[in-house]
Amino acid sequence: DCLLSLSYQTMDDRRTDISSALPGTCDWVLDSEQFRKWHNREDVSSHNGVLWVQGKPGTGKSTLMKHILEKCETKFSEKHLIAAHFFNARGDRFEQTPLGMLRSILYQLVDKEPSIYEQFIPLFREKWQKHREWEWREEELKQFLLSETQRYSKPMLLLIDALDECSESYVREVVHFLEDLSINAEAHLILCLSSRHYPNITMQKRLQLVVERTLQHDHDIKVYVGKRLTNPDENIKRELLKNASGVFLWVVLVVEMLNKAHDEGKLEAMRKRLNDIPRNLDEVFQDLLTKDNEEKQETVFMLDFVLFARRLLRAEELYFATMTHIHAQDTGPWDSEKLTQDVIRRRIIQSSRGLIEVRQGGTSTVQFIHKSVNDFLLRNKRLQLLDPSLSPNIIGTSHERLESTC
Repeated sequence: DCLLSLSYQTMDDRRTDISSALPGTCDWVLDSEQFRKWHNREDVSSHNGVLWVQGKPGTGKSTLMKHILEKCETKFSEKHLIAAHFFNARGDRFEQTPLGMLRSILYQLVDKEPSIYEQFIPLFREKWQKHREWEWREEELKQFLLSETQRYSKPMLLLIDALDECSESYVREVVHFLEDLSINAEAHLILCLSSRHYPNITMQKRLQLVVERTLQHDHDIKVYVGKRLTNPDENIKRELLKNASGVFLWVVLVVEMLNKAHDEGKLEAMRKRLNDIPRNLDEVFQDLLTKDNEEKQETVFMLDFVLFARRLLRAEELYFATMTHIHAQDTGPWDSEKLTQDVIRRRIIQSSRGLIEVRQGGTSTVQFIHKSVNDFLLRNKRLQLLDPSLSPNIIGTSHERLESTC
């Protein structure tokens, strides 16, 4: 019951969803000067044990953070107490808020360390005896975590990914709290954080690692292209790498486009396709959604539904809502033997042009593949340009459309 009071259904989903690093990539971070100083607490007064990984949208920060966590768990778990949280702007409220972070981190610490469990039990029992049913309040969990970092004497490592995906009204509050932890902890505490460059959130003392500025990151992109691009043409590889600008997501999307042309036997078109693909990530999204899209109406509805739904949607909910709205005459009772979850997943990926994914955790909900897709659709009225009928009040029109479908 003690651990259950901290747990929530999607607590591990974001870590599961993040793509793992390909063999031969991301190991460089463990050899970097910043990582060494951070882990060994060299000149700790200048950085308070904080390593901050920053990068442009789509550079692969979350994959890098997942890799750091996995390596730390392998190498340091005997001496360090390790806990991690991955914020997710496309997830439920706990995945986006400080309360979710605190419950996740404390669940791991209480579960792994008997002395912290012993300190937490009296607090839990007091709440249980008074209320029976309740939710933990953010402030009381902050105070408990702060007191434990001051009491606990062994090395502790906390990793927090995607601070910029915490709800914007909370993000600076989270950073201030983590800074207080780094300053006031009596324990051998080290914090590894990641975020985009915007919003401009920082700490007075920290080590900084900017992903797109490292030569090793460019090498990781080269390894990815070498392993994932079907066509071995060196000129195409060279052009692709030159245009990447350190944005891993751009490379992933472009490799998929080129592989599709290769699989269709359009080898002569691959170079032209590469030359036509925009260099800007927003423009790649636009190209994906508009070029040769025979199911544009289906695409727009799916994007609209995921963007404005007030809760996470299950894959089958998105599928049947789309079919009911676009192909009502062909929609009947669900025969799960014929229309399997895999068929639904493939239809969602195809219709969304690869911009919506089915989450890999136990919930089978859907989300955009990256926060930058959400930003793209809301910026400069991109969704209205795809479907002018959503103007002038996109939010109101979208909710009316969703209500009539559901």
